[in-house]
Amino acid sequence: MVRVALVQTYHPYTQFTHVHPLGIMMIAAQARESGFTDVHLLDMKVEDWTPERCVDELVRLAPRIVGLSAMTYEAGCMHEVAKQVKERLPGAVVVCGGPHPSVAAEDVMKDPSVDLVVRGEGEMIFADVIAGVRDGREDWSECEGVSWRDANGTVVSNPDRPPPRELDELPFPAWDLIDHTKYHTVPRGGVIYAHKEFATMFSSRACPWRCTYCHNSYGKTFRERSAENVLGEIDLLVSRHGVREIVFMDDIFNFRPERAKKIARGIIDRGYQLKLTFPNGFRGDILDEELVLLLKQAGMYRCMVAVESAVPRIQKVMKKNLRIEKVRNIVDFIADQGILVHGAFMLGFPSETRAEMEATIDWAAASSFHTAAFFRVIPFKGTELFQQVEHAGFELPSDWSSYEPYQSDINLSEVGEQTIFRLRKRAYRRFYFNPRRLWRLFKLIPNKANMIPFLTLLFARRAYAR
Repeated sequence: MVRVALVQTYHPYTQFTHVHPLGIMMIAAQARESGFTDVHLLDMKVEDWTPERCVDELVRLAPRIVGLSAMTYEAGCMHEVAKQVKERLPGAVVVCGGPHPSVAAEDVMKDPSVDLVVRGEGEMIFADVIAGVRDGREDWSECEGVSWRDANGTVVSNPDRPPPRELDELPFPAWDLIDHTKYHTVPRGGVIYAHKEFATMFSSRACPWRCTYCHNSYGKTFRERSAENVLGEIDLLVSRHGVREIVFMDDIFNFRPERAKKIARGIIDRGYQLKLTFPNGFRGDILDEELVLLLKQAGMYRCMVAVESAVPRIQKVMKKNLRIEKVRNIVDFIADQGILVHGAFMLGFPSETRAEMEATIDWAAASSFHTAAFFRVIPFKGTELFQQVEHAGFELPSDWSSYEPYQSDINLSEVGEQTIFRLRKRAYRRFYFNPRRLWRLFKLIPNKANMIPFLTLLFARRAYAR
């Protein structure tokens, strides 16, 4: 039997929130479905582990395969864990996957501690890797989606493996392999919560829009789980794991409105009295009022609508092409229903001027959003934005931790970095120093005893920290 340990790596960063490691949970579920049952999950973030502490646990488990998953800003941690694994478990096969290795495979393979990289959606690919290790495979040329070294030490990247199209055919995430109670005590993605007993869920993959700053982890072909499949997982979470709140992490939950409405109706019919939150996935200019009302009845108390910029020229620059007036109208409607609505904005797009940044801040301050975040534009590897700035001759940091999603020294705009820093601070103060907004927020915020002190701290970090 091949023992496998899957690790979600961790790099401390500004936005100290967490969700369940669904990537490695899906990998684990498919591995077991394929007959490899000796699988273990380690989440460094929820455990607050250093690389040394993580490798101590890996030494105890003594796996044959160690799989490391990383976002771009976690790459340093990933490589440190790989290095220590090779020192202390020299017989283990180290496999890297997830968003960063998928777009930077050749860079990752420069590390002699890494044996293989799994690129893209790795459920089936990783199951093939386990089978290959079990069988003593040394030539990986027939394994789609894998980067490896041949007998001469040359890095070879095999052709991509097409992503799974029928998501209903994949097993549910390996919910039984995590300690649910540990996730009850960490700040979660989206920050605000009604119940501590929550689960994170993807009901679809990919977004068909071509925003220049956005990841390509799932490609650009929208693929959905059926409403029945999603509701089946919710049944499991409620009945076996005591879940009372679902956090939907889809890039664009409302892309197929009828499917979304069917999910909402199914939750209503079950009478679970769940709370629902959507910290990622609504595109505002295609969101309809009927879906909002159904989701509210199903338990939605908070959602996020990403605007990025209120300036039409910048919308074209980023290729989002959002219809701003439609967004304003639906945000007003959501707020009128007594649902907390969060706005996401970005400052620092290529060629963006100070006047355009201030126009976005003005628009946000005048909107019906209850809460908002003002992020820096980051050119993550694998995005069109990254290619644009490379071709323009910008020198990008080689330290992957610089690509942390909430602060960066990378500046692509027409405005100096210190000015953007001050504008972001001013944006938070202007948005929140509004008695009417604060009263609206106070009335709707759930779990006030826990949430108000935490949100006050978070505001101070963003509006005053230097």
